[in-house]
Amino acid sequence: MKPGNRWFGWLFSQDRRHTTRQKSLPLIAYYWDGGEPVAHGILDASLTGVYLLTKQRWYPGTVVTITLQRVRAEVNDPERSIAVNSKVVRSGTDGVGFLFLPSPPQDSRGTDGMATRAADARALQRFFERVEEDRKLSV
Repeated sequence: MKPGNRWFGWLFSQDRRHTTRQKSLPLIAYYWDGGEPVAHGILDASLTGVYLLTKQRWYPGTVVTITLQRVRAEVNDPERSIAVNSKVVRSGTDGVGFLFLPSPPQDSRGTDGMATRAADARALQRFFERVEEDRKLSV
């Protein structure tokens, strides 16, 4: 295949991920849909997004706040979970692919004196480093 054809194939494909997705991560995810919280499995994830196993379907472009939880973390661990805004980028037969939309970094005071609920890129990176540590410990 010619280099130009590969580029056009990538450009028009549904799968334009920029980072390697990790499978079998010790993670579950929650989102609020008005009912009781339900843990959802994760097929794969990276610093840029996640594929969530769910029957729920959203329109592409819909922004959903997803809470990721480390399944091997202690209940009282302050880094057990993280909430991140995410945009629907694709749907499959078994779930939905999301692109993370990290919040902009804030100074120590925050804009309104309170901490933001959704994670910024630095917090998301720290969280995934902890997830990787969890994964290595279980091997």
